[in-house]
Amino acid sequence: MNLSFVYPIHNEIDNLPRLLPETRRIAEGLASDYEVVLVDDGSSDGSGPLIDQLAAEHPNVRAVHHGRNRGLGAAIITGLRNATRELVLYMDSDFPVGAEEAQAALREFSPEVDMLIGYRLGRAEGIRREVMSWTYNRMIRWGFRLHVRDVNFAFKLIRRSMLEQMHLRSEGSFIDAELLLEASRLGARIRQVGFQYHTRVAGVSTAAGTDVVVRIFGEMWCYWRRRRSGAVGPARLIVSADDLGLCQSVNQGIAQAFDRGIVTSASILAGGEAFEEAAALARERPGLDLGVHLALTQQRPVSAVQEVPSLVDSRGCFPATWSGFLLRYLRGAVRKEEIEVELRAQINRVREAGLSFSHFDGHQHLHMLPGILPIVVRLAAEYGVGGLRVPRQRRRQAARAGLASRLRRRVEQSGLDWSCRLGSRLLKENGMLVPEDFRGFTEAGGWDMDTLARTIADLDGGLTELCCHPGADDGAGDSFSWGYCWEQELAALASAQVASALAESGVSVTTYRDCLTGKA
Repeated sequence: MNLSFVYPIHNEIDNLPRLLPETRRIAEGLASDYEVVLVDDGSSDGSGPLIDQLAAEHPNVRAVHHGRNRGLGAAIITGLRNATRELVLYMDSDFPVGAEEAQAALREFSPEVDMLIGYRLGRAEGIRREVMSWTYNRMIRWGFRLHVRDVNFAFKLIRRSMLEQMHLRSEGSFIDAELLLEASRLGARIRQVGFQYHTRVAGVSTAAGTDVVVRIFGEMWCYWRRRRSGAVGPARLIVSADDLGLCQSVNQGIAQAFDRGIVTSASILAGGEAFEEAAALARERPGLDLGVHLALTQQRPVSAVQEVPSLVDSRGCFPATWSGFLLRYLRGAVRKEEIEVELRAQINRVREAGLSFSHFDGHQHLHMLPGILPIVVRLAAEYGVGGLRVPRQRRRQAARAGLASRLRRRVEQSGLDWSCRLGSRLLKENGMLVPEDFRGFTEAGGWDMDTLARTIADLDGGLTELCCHPGADDGAGDSFSWGYCWEQELAALASAQVASALAESGVSVTTYRDCLTGKA
């Protein structure tokens, strides 16, 4: 038996001295090869340096650290991802089971079993914990049709080949249930073994704390929602920078966010003042996937003004705001045939610059308006474009500060969601690739490191597009007055914190191009 022992550790310094001797007792005569993975989840009692010392003294011990306390689930996921042996055993470091019992249980593992889990034969935690445990187990059983005796018992032996197929996201104590639910989803053969429960002899358990319980319910809801929506698969993320070609500082910001950060895609403005520079930057970066950022506001048309008179004002410019365009559009002052002329001209300008593109999206999302979307879909078919941005978020996100701003953004988001729902059938009928989720409507121009890292860590499964606006100089705001923090977004996209969140969450970055060609 080749075995990885995984122990999550948070302020367990008094339990650590017996951890390796107890592990050795379990492995003796049973495991031909074993390793011990110790995950310090931001301990403040000296546990971190001690596990480093243990790793230095024992070649089969590895120490992994979280810079801050992220939660039991995060520590377990990190440990499971660092395990390298054929079988992986997760246990608590306070040893809720005796070594002899654990060894006897492991001997029951056979080729017909994919997962071996423990359950408690006795209760020694008090009536409150017993009632909580009984209630929680019934909720999992009735809510998810998972029939096991004890969801949260900290003894789970799993084949690593099965772990690699799981999509674990819970950073709190729901991780135990998620492990079992993912195993059940994959058709795992589960065997249950009873153990006499050993109470902790050192350290303090926080398993019944109010914040822990609240977090469990939150993560349970998120998992249920993912299962219901079919988004339990791996999370994939398209990081798309908008407004390439708008101006030189935005061009440079997008180039840096691709070269040094997590941006995978950019949407190019054919009518932007710095379009030629943008085209050159894109040609120098063949790995940067491109979309055409179809614009009907805040720019000048690519077409001759006399060809699109209903789209422009007396200065030959598009409306300055989306609301201004919408009012003209709703009262019939905008001719749809002129919209098609202009959008076709924008697409042709990008193509004539020697650029290939995989998808369309819209400046201020006007491509989703009911009368405009059929034009965009028709052009997509004509030009062989398979992807389209649908800016509908599964979950509401907090708007930037200010009550008026929050209310306005909520109304705008509701109207946009309505347009997206109306267009979903048309997109499905035409076989367009549409990400299941979208992030960045509320945060447009305001992503910071913390918000971006949290958003990535909180992504559901499936394909998500995250929209951003990096720039190399906030002075661009003097020309456009959109209130965007271009430099702040560039710093966030290229930060170690966001890169770490991406790696720790297991989210893979991709592009429309790779999704359409089957490479993602």
